[in-house]
Amino acid sequence: MPYEAPLIQRLGFEIYVPKIIPKSNFRSGAVDFSYDSSLSLPPGALNRLNQFNFYEDAWTPEIIAIVNRYFGAAFIIPHARQVSEAVENFEGQLIFRAFGLDNEQSYKKVLDELYGPLVLRKIKGIKHRFWFGQGYDNLHECDDPVFSERALFLPIGVPEIFFSTAGKWTGSEKKILFVCPYVVSNPYYAEIYQRFKGAFGHLPHVIVGAQDVPTGDPHVVGFVSDEGLKQLYLNCSVLYYPSTELRHVHYSPIEAAINGMPVVFFENSLFARLSRGATKGRASSVSEARQIIERILANDVDLISQIRADQREIAFHFSDGYCREIWKKEMEGRGFLKALRQESKFSILLHEAKRVVLCPFAHGRTSINPHRRAIQPPIAALNAIQAKDRFGSSLYDGISFCDPHYPEMVDFVDGVSAAEEWGRWSNGNKVLIALRHNLSGEFRLFLRAVAFRENANVPVPIRIGNQVLNARFSSRVDEATGVWLHFNLKKPSNVIEITIPHPTRPESDGRMIGVGLREMRAAPAVTLSASGAREAFGSSLTDGIDFGATEFPGFVDSVQGISISEAWGRWSNGEQVVIELRHTLQGAFTLLMRAVGYGPNIGAQVTVKIGGESRTLTLPATLATDAKLSLKFDLRSPSNVIKISVPHPTYPPNDDRAVGIGFYRIWSESRTIN
Repeated sequence: MPYEAPLIQRLGFEIYVPKIIPKSNFRSGAVDFSYDSSLSLPPGALNRLNQFNFYEDAWTPEIIAIVNRYFGAAFIIPHARQVSEAVENFEGQLIFRAFGLDNEQSYKKVLDELYGPLVLRKIKGIKHRFWFGQGYDNLHECDDPVFSERALFLPIGVPEIFFSTAGKWTGSEKKILFVCPYVVSNPYYAEIYQRFKGAFGHLPHVIVGAQDVPTGDPHVVGFVSDEGLKQLYLNCSVLYYPSTELRHVHYSPIEAAINGMPVVFFENSLFARLSRGATKGRASSVSEARQIIERILANDVDLISQIRADQREIAFHFSDGYCREIWKKEMEGRGFLKALRQESKFSILLHEAKRVVLCPFAHGRTSINPHRRAIQPPIAALNAIQAKDRFGSSLYDGISFCDPHYPEMVDFVDGVSAAEEWGRWSNGNKVLIALRHNLSGEFRLFLRAVAFRENANVPVPIRIGNQVLNARFSSRVDEATGVWLHFNLKKPSNVIEITIPHPTRPESDGRMIGVGLREMRAAPAVTLSASGAREAFGSSLTDGIDFGATEFPGFVDSVQGISISEAWGRWSNGEQVVIELRHTLQGAFTLLMRAVGYGPNIGAQVTVKIGGESRTLTLPATLATDAKLSLKFDLRSPSNVIKISVPHPTYPPNDDRAVGIGFYRIWSESRTIN
């Protein structure tokens, strides 16, 4: 900002700088009120903007209206909510400011991890006013074509004060200068530090960079002031720059080159590309770099002179004399300035009238749903069997959300975060899963998930086509056994939509999370009989479920609303217990149960539902050894699901579970109707 904000002003723009930046995990911003006095914004609008967090907060209708009313362009970076909110709500020119990434990354991947794949579809839908403001002219080369097509080369410059000591290097201290922060706490920098010490630790050196943990290394001086760093650039013999990143470079080698300090760097790096053919300080290996550094420390005057002359051009390409002309040339030549031409007063009044009229529906924009066409899920033509043949799998084979990539049969997943070891958190109000094949007719959907805070044990709507079913998830990982939902679609659909009841932002996190997704898969409706289950799994419900066992028998597909096993059995947890069997129940039978009530549930009416039939029972406080509760059913249509309501879920002292029923055993017995 010390260079680019003044440059934007010199190019003829008014500029607004946000006043709230993230307090953690953010090293790319600063706050400066000095630009406010030059703005022609109404005081009320400026005051409201200064109170708003453009990095982490959702844009309100008021903010959307202010930004669209008074600003023609906005610079954005991929951090927290900034890109998604700007793409969704800003109607002017958007400059995606890019400073480069490591070799394994791309901006497409970054956007996908932060916001999901739909944000890139939205960007492509507004690409006539989207600009990839790349700080180096090669950043687009490994990315999505939209970044190449909309590339705007805005070279990174450094403030004029950096040139106050240009070319004044003395090299009076025969030491290597090495910049490496967080050498203990950050694995990335710790590895770089260890490699440096292994290759150059025997040579005189000084290591600078902020440290949050004591290192025990006397050569690590930690954070130094700007003046202290300037003196190190002037006095140390050489800067060793170990980066082999092709699309990212740090400021330290640039600042060193400006001061005339020799820099030893690697040929497969962005710094090598920026050096415009300089070869004298360039190395192809660590051993070659060490040989060059040893010669510099030994005061090889000819080599030092050649390196300094070779790298002199680098400083110019970060100067205002170079950057300002390129910015102006690019903005004019690429059509950016033309896109910002002032509208007529009549056109402005028309736009603002439309904004006011549509405010209840468009929330500060002049269009109610500007990205509707861009994000419309594609219609699938394949069924699950055909998808299996073409892509190797279908939803019947499942999706594991802990995998870094989705299977090919998934078109896109939106509204989720990047993969973690256990799965992925939802991020926002909805999760959208678009398949490359249709789901149709009668089937079951299995979803294993864990809930965050207020989302625990509340209905989570899941829509496929025209049908919406509710699932409930525990906040406890040990109880995330999974939920089965029974769908019967009248029309085929390839889109699964999960609505998050209470998106919540954790501390020091820019995401709005709610449900942690672990596994999803489809399965056919259960048709296996009890006798068939005995052959397939060795038992059925006639053999019973012992809730004191650590695992459920093989004929049980899933149980939700139940706590972990204890020596005697298991407590219910929540408002309902659902037992999904791998075989059906049909005809006349008796459901038998050994169970007791807790607290207000003692003596309360409990509803047990199987298929289309419901029965009630009363829970005792205690149960004799041979006592049992019985309910008679006569099902016309087969069903594999037993639902048991819990009248009064209650939190015991020092317990985070909402218990109500203590289950010992459940089993069934066939009966004959006379």
